[in-house]
Order: sequence, then C-alpha cells, then structure tokens
Amino acid sequence: MGRPKSIVMFERCYLVAFAAGALSTALLWSTVKAGFAAQEALVGTWLLPVSTVIGLFVQLLLWYFIAHRGSAVAKWIATVLAAIGLAGAIFSLAIGSYPGGIGGVIGTVKLALQIAAIWFLFRPDTQVWFGEKRAENI
Repeated sequence: MGRPKSIVMFERCYLVAFAAGALSTALLWSTVKAGFAAQEALVGTWLLPVSTVIGLFVQLLLWYFIAHRGSAVAKWIATVLAAIGLAGAIFSLAIGSYPGGIGGVIGTVKLALQIAAIWFLFRPDTQVWFGEKRAENI
C-alpha cells in the first residue's frame, strides 16, 4: 500500500517543523541555559543537553512510526505533544514570557507547522494507513 497524500503532507510539515525547532533551540540556547542555571547546582550541567537530545530523538521516532509504519499510537502521542506545545505557547504569551526576536518567530512557525502536520493525520485518507478502517476490496 502506498502512503496516502495526507501522510506525505504530514511528513513534509513535520520535518520542516522539526528543523525549525532545532534551529530555534540553537538560537535560544544561551537564553534557555541562563534560565536553567539556578537548577544546575541540583541536577548538574548534563540535564539540559541530554534532555534536548532525547526530545529531538523522540520527535524523530514519532515521525518514523507515523510516516513509515502507520502507528496509531505514535499518531496520538504526537497529537498530545502538539496540544501541550500549543497550550505552553498560549500560557507563555499570556504571562509575557514568550521568546522575542528571531527565535520566537521561528518557534511560532514551528508550532504552526506542527499543528498543520497533526491536522493531516486526521484526514479521511489516513484511516486505512492507521488501521482505523479496512481497505475496500476492488
């Protein structure tokens, strides 16, 4: 079975969002590290880079299992994570802590692409891909 068009569109949006997120992380690294400095005495300097790498790895695993294996579980995990990201961005905007400058712009683009990618997962042509509906015999 070939991949549905919506899965191809998901993959494109998701991978561009992933790249934008990695770029945003790189641009905002010193700001995030400075905000994390107070906790370094408790957990050490290793936690921030390790958690960043794990986060990036999890995103790539989700992409693979959704776009190439048709995993409905991965689809729902990605959906929940995108919802948490959206809620976090709204909260950050509400309290005035959303990053400014180019890092904030890239972060906003990343979030918009991620939401678009998730939207593609719920299009009718993905139901067979995720095993939610049987393929019609022709």
